[in-house]
Amino acid sequence: MAGSACLMLAAMYFIVWLKQRDRPACLLFSLLAASVAGMAGLEFSAMRAETPWQFGEIIWSAHPVALVLICSLVGFVRLHFDAGRTWLAYAVCGSRGLVAAVNFVLTPNLNYREITALRYIPLPGGEPVAVAVGVRSPWAALGDLSLLLTLAFVVDATLTLWRRGGRDDRRRAALLGGSFTCFVLIGAGSSSLNHAGIVHTPYLISLPFMLVVLAMAYELSADILRAAQLARRLEISESELRETQERMHLAAGAANLGLWVWDIVRDRIWSMEQGRALYGIPPAKPIDFARFIAAVHEEDREPVRAAIAKALDSGGEYESEYRILLPDGKARWLAARGRVELDGRGNPLRMRGVSIDITRRKLAEQEVQKQRSELAHLSRVTMLGELSGSLAHELNQPLTAILANAQAAQRFLEREPIDIAELREILGDIVEEDKRAGEVIHRLRLLFKKGELQYVPLDVNALVADVLKLVRSDLVNQGIGVDVELAPAQPTVLGDKVQLQQVLLNLVVNACDATAGLDSAERQIRIATEAATDRGVRLSISDRGHGIPAEDLERVFEPFVTTKSQGLGLGLSVCRTIVTAHGGTILATSDFGRGACFQVTLPRLPERTDDAAG
Repeated sequence: MAGSACLMLAAMYFIVWLKQRDRPACLLFSLLAASVAGMAGLEFSAMRAETPWQFGEIIWSAHPVALVLICSLVGFVRLHFDAGRTWLAYAVCGSRGLVAAVNFVLTPNLNYREITALRYIPLPGGEPVAVAVGVRSPWAALGDLSLLLTLAFVVDATLTLWRRGGRDDRRRAALLGGSFTCFVLIGAGSSSLNHAGIVHTPYLISLPFMLVVLAMAYELSADILRAAQLARRLEISESELRETQERMHLAAGAANLGLWVWDIVRDRIWSMEQGRALYGIPPAKPIDFARFIAAVHEEDREPVRAAIAKALDSGGEYESEYRILLPDGKARWLAARGRVELDGRGNPLRMRGVSIDITRRKLAEQEVQKQRSELAHLSRVTMLGELSGSLAHELNQPLTAILANAQAAQRFLEREPIDIAELREILGDIVEEDKRAGEVIHRLRLLFKKGELQYVPLDVNALVADVLKLVRSDLVNQGIGVDVELAPAQPTVLGDKVQLQQVLLNLVVNACDATAGLDSAERQIRIATEAATDRGVRLSISDRGHGIPAEDLERVFEPFVTTKSQGLGLGLSVCRTIVTAHGGTILATSDFGRGACFQVTLPRLPERTDDAAG
């Protein structure tokens, strides 16, 4: 009955192994069960032996079967439980192999030096069975040693499973350790006592070893059942995953998003179909970093590379906006954001992210910028209208001087002899006055100019000097004094010269208007430049006028809010727009009744940039 049960288990798990070749533990268990069945058959034959020689041959044949039994048990424990020290496993298999080899050359077998007779012991309710009577072989100690090594291996595997602490691991430890302990106590112990002649019982190794087989079969079956349940769950999960992916694709398509994953180690980029469409990459074409960066507009490639390198170095987030050149030559604006994933050693493993088409937003921003430029230009034209008298005087002076010098030159040419030195001096004056008029016209043309912003390094002190030249005549005509305090270090900022001149000119004109109704001694404005912080430059324009009420300090920067009876209320609003676009701030302070002060703070260029500009 024991042999039949083991053969059935062996056949069943052998079929399982044939269908699932990735489960070698099933094959080892099949060998284990088959060897136990073979051992049961040999024990049954030994019980029915009729001669000592026949009994010895049967015991001799049992050792190769025991070799397969022990080695398959060790292999099963190592593969299925991943427990037991490797060197102990090799020691068990090696010692059992040595036992089988020594048994092969001994007569009658490894256990007995000589079998002198057979003793028949009656079983309760059955026929008598044969038991050997003889002299124990000294080589039998090899078998005992192999059994002790096997016991040590099983104990080590049991402790390893128990230390893992999981409920399943401890259940496995109890099954393995408990079943093998029963086998050692019942089967192996009775065999050793039988060989020593202490007791006389038939060989019954297979019956107690059935406990080990059944315990291992239960554990293996439980794992197979769990795998089947997991497979069913995975089928359900895959179905749900497919549905989730469909929803995700639908949502991404509706939002015009492109999800992507960059395998940094293999340099492979996976992207959804929407993502490939955003970058203009065909569906079947593989994507790597070189292919991605080639699609980016050449003016944006270096900033994109720098943003990616920064994210990889810090293991943080990546964020960038750039243009993509499509196969038809058109440009598309994309915003990309991702996060770097690191391996156990802190090295970049992959980056997951999303890209979105922001072309419409960028076009809208460009349109807004265009409208702001139009408004700034309108403000400049309006301001120059206010300064028309001063500008006419600025042009009239050099033109009058040129006319006077030209008339003087005509008179000198009528004299004889001609004074060449005097004539050369007159012509030099004409050239100088012409240059002076040209500078005025050039400054006017710059202020009237419409076009793209040009950010270049600018000396703030030079900006102040240029604006004061434009309003010099107006200041003189109104009797307004200017106190100028410029920073000695020539503070440099990055900006558009025309727009920053417009800001300063507007603030100076406002300061002049604020002092219009004061006594001549009080008509004074102050212009100062200084280092605001380590990274900022502050430009201050203050007057001694009536000041600004506290409740209006913030409102003065709003469109169409003005304190002038004839003002449009656009000047300060345009100033704030320009300063904000340059990354700076503008604020107003006032001591009501004693004047107002406007402070413009702009980011300062690094020293090396200052040196280069100088």
